[in-house]
Parts: sequence; structure tokens; C-alpha cells
Amino acid sequence: MADLDLELIRHALEVARANGISEVEIELGDASFEARLGALPAVVSLATNESEAPPETVDANVKTLTAPLVGYFRPGKAPLKVGDRVEKGSIVAVVAALGLANDVEAPYGGEILEIFVEPEQPVEFGQPLARVRVDS
Repeated sequence: MADLDLELIRHALEVARANGISEVEIELGDASFEARLGALPAVVSLATNESEAPPETVDANVKTLTAPLVGYFRPGKAPLKVGDRVEKGSIVAVVAALGLANDVEAPYGGEILEIFVEPEQPVEFGQPLARVRVDS
């Protein structure tokens, strides 16, 4: 009898994400697993079943800041606001996971153009948090 192992779960989640599926349920013997996947960075057009490029590819100076892990979004010491500037390497937010606060570091400096999350909102790995116009 096969077990419900990490590799099986990982494969099911990869297949779900690749095909735009938002919920996964696996049952094998007495074991079961359920997951709801968050928003995907790329937009999938159901009419054509083609992925469109993420917004950052339209303007090379606009990048998306994403969640580094699954957890709950919390603002940094200074909450992000549209129009604010962030410096590369600065802590712009925290993702709380398993009781630990994990800093979200800005991988580039620039101006905040858009914020996609609210405080205490659950976030998925890779979920867009904010859009930044990167310094040239």
C-alpha cells in the first residue's frame, strides 16, 4: 500500500499550479491532504488557456515584491504606502509562519506603486505583495 508522502503532495501542487487549479484534495488509504492555492503571479486566460506575462515584463523598471514563504502578512516598522520609497535590503514587511516572524527584504530600491495585501492577510509563497518602480 502506497503512503501519502511529501513527493506525491509536491507533485500534485506543481500540477495544480501549472494548470491553474486552486484546490487540491488527495486521499490515500487513511491519509488525506487538502490545500487551497493563492493567487498566481501570471494571469491565466480561460478562453485561450494561455498564460500572459506578469505585469513586470511590460515595463522593465517595474518589479513585483513577492512573499518569501507561506504565512500571514504583517507590515514592517514603517508600513508600506503607495508613493513611499524603499531601499534595497531594507525590511519592508514580515511574514509570520509557525509562530516565527520572517523579514521580507526589498531585493531592489524604488518607489511603491501598488500594494496587494492587507495586514494579517494569509499569503502564499510567491504571492505578489507590492509593485515597485525600480531605481534606474
